[in-house]
Amino acid sequence: MKTKTFPDDVKKSIMQAQNNYCKLCLNPIHSYHHKLQNTVANRKKFPILINSVLNCTGLCFHCHTHKAHLFRIKPELASLYEKFLQELRDDVSF
Repeated sequence: MKTKTFPDDVKKSIMQAQNNYCKLCLNPIHSYHHKLQNTVANRKKFPILINSVLNCTGLCFHCHTHKAHLFRIKPELASLYEKFLQELRDDVSF
C-alpha cells in the first residue's frame, strides 16, 4: 500500500521553498496538501507526480481545511507534469 503522505525530502523542500509559511496566509505550515488528489487511480496514472514537489504545497490548518481546493490541478496538467518528470528520470538514468 502506498503512503498518503509526502516523503520527508519533499516536505523539507516545500518547507524551505515557503520559508515554513503557509502558501496563502503566512501562518506556519501545519500540513502538506496534494494538488492532485492522492487516490488509487491517480497513484496508478501519475506514479511519479503524486508525491513530488510539483504536487505539494504547505498550508496552515485553517487554509488546508477551508482553502486547499484553490490549489487543485486538472488531469491534463498532471499528465504534462508526469511526462516532464519521466523525461527527467530517463535523462539521469544511465
